[in-house]
Amino acid sequence: MKTSDFLATLAAHPNKALTFEYKNGQYARADYHLTEFKNVTFDTVDCGGVSNEWQEVHVQLWENEILEPNHRVDTSKALKIFKTVQRVRPTLADAEIKFEYGNANFHTAILPVAAIETTDHQIIVKLHTENTTCKAKDRAITPEGKASACCVSSSSAATTNENSCCSPEEPATVGGELSTNGFDLSGFVK
Repeated sequence: MKTSDFLATLAAHPNKALTFEYKNGQYARADYHLTEFKNVTFDTVDCGGVSNEWQEVHVQLWENEILEPNHRVDTSKALKIFKTVQRVRPTLADAEIKFEYGNANFHTAILPVAAIETTDHQIIVKLHTENTTCKAKDRAITPEGKASACCVSSSSAATTNENSCCSPEEPATVGGELSTNGFDLSGFVK
């Protein structure tokens, strides 16, 4: 979901309770805080050697160690907090919005919005976890292309894609340490 779409949903439903479901049937405590707003730029290179760039907005949900029964963030208060952030620096309106959340029973994770459910009295933001993926596989169009786009097991070495990021061969070692096979490591940051 784009940040602008999320904010438009909040604006369309003023003064409603704003609830976050981080796992099916599991919700952030009602006294959570919106504590940090991050414009995040990713500059990556995948296993196929292709450069990728994109941006996201990450909003941190935080629960105080001490329960705060009189603290609530409703849709209007959330918009007010976004406006406060906006006065300091623009939020990426066209970027996907994700929420950073964790508690004693759930590892901290960056969670995208799966859906938003609205009722007469509240908005439930349904978050979900994402699996890691291989961008080389994601770019492939056919099932065969997807199957050979990235690493293949040694049992299918006969069909190994020459452009695959992985080789069925074991890495070379010298004296028990991984060999660089002449690869120049001087350009890496120490």
